[in-house]
Amino acid sequence: MSESAHAIRTIDIDADALTLALSDGRVLREPLKRHVRLEKATPAQRLQWVLVDDGHGLDWPALWPSSDEGMVNVFTLCWEQLQDEGIAALKAADWQLDALPLREQQLSALWRLEADVNNGGFLQFFCNWGEATCRTAIAALADIGALQMHSLVQRMRAVLDRLDGSPQIQALMDLYQRLTPAEQDALEALDEAFWEYPDRLSKLGVLHYGRASPPGPDSLSGTGA
Repeated sequence: MSESAHAIRTIDIDADALTLALSDGRVLREPLKRHVRLEKATPAQRLQWVLVDDGHGLDWPALWPSSDEGMVNVFTLCWEQLQDEGIAALKAADWQLDALPLREQQLSALWRLEADVNNGGFLQFFCNWGEATCRTAIAALADIGALQMHSLVQRMRAVLDRLDGSPQIQALMDLYQRLTPAEQDALEALDEAFWEYPDRLSKLGVLHYGRASPPGPDSLSGTGA
C-alpha cells in the first residue's frame, strides 16, 4: 500500500477515544487511556492538535514537545496491529514458527526481535528464541528495506560466531558466560545502536506487509505519551 493511503483524512476526539479516518477508508480507533497526556488533558486541549509527518501523525504541542512522527502516528498503530496479527497466528500454530506462512513468520520474528532487544538486548532475544527466529528476523529486515538495522543484527549474530558448535555451550543461556569482555562490550554497543532505530521500522513494515485484518474495538495500542 502507498504512503498516501495511510494519510489521516478526518479526526474525531471524544471523552474516551481518538478516531482517525484514513484516505483509503479505514478507521482507526485509539483509546485515550493509552496516552496519559491526552487522557489527562481538557477537551479544549485535546482539540489543539496539529498534523505532522505528511499527514500521518498528530501532535499536541501544548501537551508535549513536538516530534517528527507525532504523539500518535498511523504507521505506529498499523505496525502494532500487524504484529498482533502475527502473534495471534503464531499462538494458533502452537508457537511453531515454521508452521506459518512466510509473512506471519516474519511479523512474529520482528515482534520478538523488537520486544527482546528493547527489553534486554540481543542476547535475550537470541537465548529466548534461537537461531531460526534470528535468521527469519534478519531476512525480514532486509526484505522491508530496514538495511541499517539489518546490518546491526547481522553484526550482533556475528559476535556469537566464535562459539558456534562449542562443546562448552550446553544451553543458549551459557553464551553470555563464554563471551569475552570485549565481545560483551561489542554487543552492548550494537544494542544501543538498535535502540536509536536508524530505520523507521514501523513505516517500512506497514508499507511492505500491507494492511492487517480489521481489528476489534480498542485493539490498537498506543505509545503511552
